[in-house]
Amino acid sequence: MVDPSALLGAQALLWLVLIAMVCVVIALLGQVRYFYRRIAPLGALAPTLSAVNELDATELETLSGDLISIGGMNSNGKSQLLLFVSGSCPISRKMVPIAVDFTRREKLELLFCGDDALDAQKSAISMLGIPARSFVNEATIGRQLGVDRVPFAVLLNANGHVVVRGLVNSLEHLESLLRVQETGHSSLQSFMTANPGALAS
Repeated sequence: MVDPSALLGAQALLWLVLIAMVCVVIALLGQVRYFYRRIAPLGALAPTLSAVNELDATELETLSGDLISIGGMNSNGKSQLLLFVSGSCPISRKMVPIAVDFTRREKLELLFCGDDALDAQKSAISMLGIPARSFVNEATIGRQLGVDRVPFAVLLNANGHVVVRGLVNSLEHLESLLRVQETGHSSLQSFMTANPGALAS
């Protein structure tokens, strides 16, 4: 016959272990939150190449043969996001659907850009899932904007002014582009340097 007092003791011990585990989990969550506040996600990595700060209105031909205007005064008042990608870049493949969802949500115009042989670009957009009407194969624009690696994003405001540009590899990087106008800093790195105590609270 099982001793009832032994069963009660075992049950009490199990409850104590369970309570201790809950306390440990709560403590770990607190530490994770603390480290997340201390280690801010970086914004888009700014380029080192010199580049223009304003893009004059330029009419370019997409891979579908349509003409599209970038830079200058945008008649619909929308900002434009230029995303330079490559079919051979795995990060570009990851960023394409992220950029499509992001620009749709933020009501931005999105144009994909590249610089390669025409046949290679047609193969690339098929691989990346980009419509031909949304892709421009033009080397000059990339050189003007200081693009040296991909995926590289350039945010133009409705007047064709380059708000911010840099390498991007996550949704957080794209979101950081929109924070530039709000903070007056060209990147989150710059903001954190100027405000070292911003995440202390």
